[in-house]
Amino acid sequence: MNINSDHRRLNCRGAAAIWVVLAIPSLLMLAWFGLEMGLATQSVRHAKAASDSIALAAAARYRDGGEAVRTDAQAAAASNRGPNGPIVVVISNGPAGGGDVEFGHWDDAERVFTLDEEGGPAVRVTVRFASDHPNGAPSLLLGSFYGTTTMSFQRSSVAVYSPPRHTTSLLVTDVLQSVLNLSDSARLISKGGVSVQSSNSAACQVVGGAKMQLTVLRLPGTLEAQSKSAVDGVFEEGAVIAADPFASISLPPRIGHGDLFDDIEHDNIGVTHVEAGAHGALTASGGTVILDPGLHQFNSGIFLSGNATLQLDEATIQLPSSATLQVGGSSVVSGTPSTSITDWSGYWILQRNAASPWTIGDSATVSLLGHCYAPGTTLQVQDSAHVLMGTAVLGSLIEQGAVIFELNDVIDELTTTPVPGRARLVR
Repeated sequence: MNINSDHRRLNCRGAAAIWVVLAIPSLLMLAWFGLEMGLATQSVRHAKAASDSIALAAAARYRDGGEAVRTDAQAAAASNRGPNGPIVVVISNGPAGGGDVEFGHWDDAERVFTLDEEGGPAVRVTVRFASDHPNGAPSLLLGSFYGTTTMSFQRSSVAVYSPPRHTTSLLVTDVLQSVLNLSDSARLISKGGVSVQSSNSAACQVVGGAKMQLTVLRLPGTLEAQSKSAVDGVFEEGAVIAADPFASISLPPRIGHGDLFDDIEHDNIGVTHVEAGAHGALTASGGTVILDPGLHQFNSGIFLSGNATLQLDEATIQLPSSATLQVGGSSVVSGTPSTSITDWSGYWILQRNAASPWTIGDSATVSLLGHCYAPGTTLQVQDSAHVLMGTAVLGSLIEQGAVIFELNDVIDELTTTPVPGRARLVR
């Protein structure tokens, strides 16, 4: 028997046991450190997933206004959990937001988010996990070894509103040069898309301080760079524009001979009710004229000035090609359209072709729930006039001055297959 050899083996075994005992704390520390890092990584992933979902929810409601955006952002935040429970985001008041949620614009080329004092279709959301934030901070199990008991971090996401391109609120049918022209500080605000049938390179011009706010602008041609910068929405250049869906639908037949009808008598002070039927002209500079339910055909047109008010009581106006609409001063056109006219239910005014443009100017207001069908008419909105209606089919639209032209409905006949998704993550 080799006693020395056995003794050496016993010594080796004892040394190995000692090393194992000495290594156990280090191994435990490494395992615990791995656990800490795993929990931290999980918290980071939760923060990023939360910022993604909040940004998407907020951007998708861009067109519905600030209150809707904030409501959905908070709801999306509450559906995610942080160290202290449901995640909270702080949103400052005002169009630009602030705090954890900011509103502005996204540059796809430069991949840069820019805050805008007036807001915008892009949303930047930052989810913060920190001890001085309502969300709190993830705790460290062995924080005393690192000199701290919590860790702080934040994750940000940017999402952009993706408008529903399948809807249309305004169809511009003329194929001439400059059929959609905005200048000065004019505004065109449209719930759905705007489609221009002219392929002329100057068909759409937005100059000066004018702006368009819409879901999508469709053009068979192109849009110059200056106009693009003034359009808040998506562009579809080289688009195939749908034809006028109402071109084959006949307007209501004319009643008798237009030159035999009397002008409407109104004293410009009181209230005048007008029964449905055929009329010569309506001229008013004051008082109120109420068009009773039904169809009203005006042979010579409508001329409002001063502080006159024209109210439609479930009435529809029809103009022949020789007639026009002139609304000026501080006059007001309001009310509801007829719903009993075959093929034209819900339309407040009809005119197939026009020899003269319509003009709405000064500080006049046109505010109706119905639709406008005038595919051969040029509508000029100027000065500080404000026009609000459901949808419109026009020959051309010219806006000049501090005017607002707003469309709050869509043309059902021009609705196409929806494009899924209303917001997209860009960062």
